[in-house]
Amino acid sequence: MEPRIDKTFVKIWAWTVFKVTLLILLIMAPVAASDWPQFQKDEAHSGICLDDVPMKPHVLWSADLLRVDVTPIISSDRVYVLTGNGSLSALDKRTGKLRWQSQMKGWVFQTSTPACSGDRVFAATDSGILAAFNASSGRQLWSRNITNKRFEGPLTCSEGGIYLGEGSAYGQAAKRYFCFDEIGDELWNMTRNTTGYQWCGACAPGEYIIYGENDGHILSVDRHNGRLADELNLSDRSRLTFSRSDAGRIRASVSCHENFVYTTSESSNDNGYAWKIGINPSTGKFENRGWSSPVGFSTSTPAVGNGRVYLGTGEHGHSGEMVCLDDASGEEIWSYQLPAGVKASPALSQKGDQIRICFTTAKVNGSIFCLEDMGDKARLIWELNPPDDGYILSGVAISDGLVYFGTEGGQKYGRLYCLCEDPDEVKETALAENTKSKDWPQFHGGPEHAGASQSRALIINKTAWISNDLGAQPGSSVSLAEGRVFVNCVRALICLDQHTGKLLWKFPVEPAGDYAFGFTPIYHNGCIFFSADRSYCLNASDGSLIWSFRPPTGGRAVDGCPAADHGSVVVSDWDGHHYYCLNESTGKELWNFTVMGNAQSTPALAEGRAVFAGWNWGEGGKIYCAGLENGTEFWNLSTKSSPCCSAAVSNGVVYMTTFNFEGDGELLALSLQNGTVFWRKNVERTDSTPALAQGKVYLLRRCGWIQQPHHVLF
Repeated sequence: MEPRIDKTFVKIWAWTVFKVTLLILLIMAPVAASDWPQFQKDEAHSGICLDDVPMKPHVLWSADLLRVDVTPIISSDRVYVLTGNGSLSALDKRTGKLRWQSQMKGWVFQTSTPACSGDRVFAATDSGILAAFNASSGRQLWSRNITNKRFEGPLTCSEGGIYLGEGSAYGQAAKRYFCFDEIGDELWNMTRNTTGYQWCGACAPGEYIIYGENDGHILSVDRHNGRLADELNLSDRSRLTFSRSDAGRIRASVSCHENFVYTTSESSNDNGYAWKIGINPSTGKFENRGWSSPVGFSTSTPAVGNGRVYLGTGEHGHSGEMVCLDDASGEEIWSYQLPAGVKASPALSQKGDQIRICFTTAKVNGSIFCLEDMGDKARLIWELNPPDDGYILSGVAISDGLVYFGTEGGQKYGRLYCLCEDPDEVKETALAENTKSKDWPQFHGGPEHAGASQSRALIINKTAWISNDLGAQPGSSVSLAEGRVFVNCVRALICLDQHTGKLLWKFPVEPAGDYAFGFTPIYHNGCIFFSADRSYCLNASDGSLIWSFRPPTGGRAVDGCPAADHGSVVVSDWDGHHYYCLNESTGKELWNFTVMGNAQSTPALAEGRAVFAGWNWGEGGKIYCAGLENGTEFWNLSTKSSPCCSAAVSNGVVYMTTFNFEGDGELLALSLQNGTVFWRKNVERTDSTPALAQGKVYLLRRCGWIQQPHHVLF
């Protein structure tokens, strides 16, 4: 929706679309929700994400690397993996293209999962090297030769600290657990006489870090000074009523959830336990709260979700299980038998109450599995045996619907795999999944214009169908509802079948001439509303006319689409300077609102209010908020540049841009309640409607001219 001067200017801008440069204004945390930047995703080792996983997996890409025995990590658009000879590689997460590779001193068997924090990636090798790299370029920032006792456990990054311990080399000896800062300076180390820290990564709840020892002890250490807050022997009956005399070794990382820590231990190929132990967040002291559960041999870090604890069991050369325990009692809810041990930690995909568990089996020519928790049992969703016969030791990482894992074939080869939804499955089901709750019925998704959908975006660029030349209006958006696509075609409104592109009906309209800009038809309560030479309401099923409305001023909407909610539909008349609220069923005018200048916005409707604007060329304008019920003005805000776009509303905040014909405009965040400006930022020339998701604002910027074909693609 572009600003207009006169009819000539209007014709030019009718062919205008935005070239894509994505401006992301971060309102919340710098780490994207879909990232998996360290072992088991985060400093809590939660192992759980909100991303989907494929239902029918397909190898999107694989990369030939030398021996992959660690779980890959993911940050932004890259996946990072440490390979057998100490090489750290960064690959494009969607294509597998190698972005950079940096070499550290390494022997042959890397089990220390790297970690990413901001613009840095940290990695440690079995040669005792700890190094930092620029995440974008791979340039080594620093390297430290720390120990001759190997690093075998994952790195943990938390609040500027990097935590890791010396491995199991040379048996019982003085072994250290370190804290370094991000510039490579050692802040402290905890030195103990122990067999070491093999796969024992630290979780970081609050002011303390928690990690286990091979000797069967769990330690709580002040993260700031390295002082020991508490030590717990899992066999100590004086401390735990649920202690075990045969607790054995801890060869798993610790995870934490709601003032409890979780880990596993093993004393033989057949015996071991899962543990839940209380932790006082103020003192770092362990408490006699929780349970121990006999699950068999386990080196798997538990993942907790929906009141359940998930972990793998089974040693190499033995059968295994994926086990689900009740978080309250530790009792087994179900177990799923597997042909090989599960030494790695499970990765959970959680959508509402639905949990899917992804994991690998530790064997030569092993597989990756996906189970769904069905309540009292697990259901196998899929098993995928990758196209090499390598051994699989590491777990998986999940990001944006993609699943990553690695294999190793001795000292000679290994591969990193990325799994996506099978292309045929995408074609058959992606559209069918777009139920009414996932429709796109109005401009920018809905009456609030948030621009976010619960539907899954396609991973593969595969066209389902292309319509014939319909004369579709360039710059106009389509709407989706009831399995149908509604298209502005200048001289007609056209309805197509969403799944096939077949023409279902056509409603001719009088062309709006120079005013035929990018209006979007909208769907609400079985009806289609759109503005051309006048505003129309059609039956969405057959395209029959229900009513039409011509503004008393004779003006016609320019760019501004209708918006409908709560039985009302709001339309505009551009140089008539009005917005009109109509009865959705009859088209009867309920109220009108006069604005200063041109009424161009598509009104945003939220919380019983309508937000729209008026503007004049070179004179700025005003943003208005009125009551949807009667049109009463609640507030207005004058702007120096032209508010000729549409607003987006979320959680009581209005986001709107202003267009500056001479330079940069602004993005404003306003209170829906009273118009208070929360913040404003200069942005390059744009009248894009912001999109809002997960505490972030997304905006297109810059403008250009390009002619578009008059087709609809799907």
